[in-house]
Amino acid sequence: MTGSKVIDIHRILQKSIKDEFEIVYQETKSLTTPGEHYGSIMLAVDVKIKFSKDGSEKVLNLVAKLQPANEMLRAAFDVQTTFKKEVLCYTVMIPALIAFQKEFKVPEERSISNLFPKCYGARFSLDENSNQVDDGAVIIFENLKQQGYYTGDRLVGLDFEAAQVILKDLATIHATSIALKKLRPEVFEEKLMACTMTGSGVNAFPEQFASALKDSLSDGSKEIPVLEPYLEKIQKVIDSFGIPKPIPNETWGTICHADFWMSNTMLLNSPSGKPTSSKIVDLQLASYASALTDLVFFLFTSVINSVLEKSYEDLLKVYHDCFTETLRDYGIDMSPYSWKSFEKELEVAGPVEVCHILMMLKPICTERNTIKNSFEDFEDSDWYRKDLLGPNHRRKLKDTVLALIRRNWF
Repeated sequence: MTGSKVIDIHRILQKSIKDEFEIVYQETKSLTTPGEHYGSIMLAVDVKIKFSKDGSEKVLNLVAKLQPANEMLRAAFDVQTTFKKEVLCYTVMIPALIAFQKEFKVPEERSISNLFPKCYGARFSLDENSNQVDDGAVIIFENLKQQGYYTGDRLVGLDFEAAQVILKDLATIHATSIALKKLRPEVFEEKLMACTMTGSGVNAFPEQFASALKDSLSDGSKEIPVLEPYLEKIQKVIDSFGIPKPIPNETWGTICHADFWMSNTMLLNSPSGKPTSSKIVDLQLASYASALTDLVFFLFTSVINSVLEKSYEDLLKVYHDCFTETLRDYGIDMSPYSWKSFEKELEVAGPVEVCHILMMLKPICTERNTIKNSFEDFEDSDWYRKDLLGPNHRRKLKDTVLALIRRNWF
């Protein structure tokens, strides 16, 4: 059980379930373990509803996403902006992309709707007239875990088979958004760019929150002898923290996830154990950026380093092939999206993402069982304690820094 609960869930569900019903049973429990999710409280909510017209009953396995209880996390994640962004992504952006696909008769099996969990509804506050995110804010999704979806092990990383499934979905989203931008610019501006509102950003991070990120990179690097020749370069990366990313060029600019690592995707395996499909989650940082910033961030945070070194080119081609195939659905001129153009943009996007990648290794590599408090009882020290990081962080940091150095990205 959990202390958090969703008040008046009936009012949210009624918007997507058109027939009148009453809730006859509701059970709530925590969905994630301490240390696995910082930007929100995630609850598993099982609801039994009874329809008024015939008395039939149905069980809904749901997930409720609430804002963090801890004030430092609320400030760090700028919930007044990010929560609204995510609500708009599910209620405005995704429906617009689906409608665009239908207009061009894209086959149902390639529908954008297959790439995200079903959203039953959302609100900023119990006060329907309020535009301020408060303790009544919630987004309700289908529970993907009940359907067999799972999140990969962040301390291990993804193998080639899992990575290619996810990359195809990422490419589909990026390319569909670019096609919409080119062919229906007014819709793109009104319904997609609305989801990229900016707030205070990293410059408003609480001091202890930002310092913990920087210290994880500085202290960790100094403990790894092979990185000694690169400490000056690493310090320059740390000093670049908070510098805004450049405006993307028109060709590759699209709606990006901006936090696309393995814990923000969920995989489904076939009976033989092979990944067959994925779902994209956690859209609270959606932004307009180069498509390849998402790609680079995902590869270097989420794919097993040895797999990435061996199959780097192959994974890039998986993404590029699906990206160009998607653009063809809309009759887009393909010449700006050649492999040569792609490689050129990769050399722009790579250096842009270095700081993002290396700073994110802190939450990604937090050792299991070092955070005991639930996210309802999260304490500031659960973010900045030195004992949160250990051998897994040092290994990943070493391999990732060396991989980025080899590509001359910093």
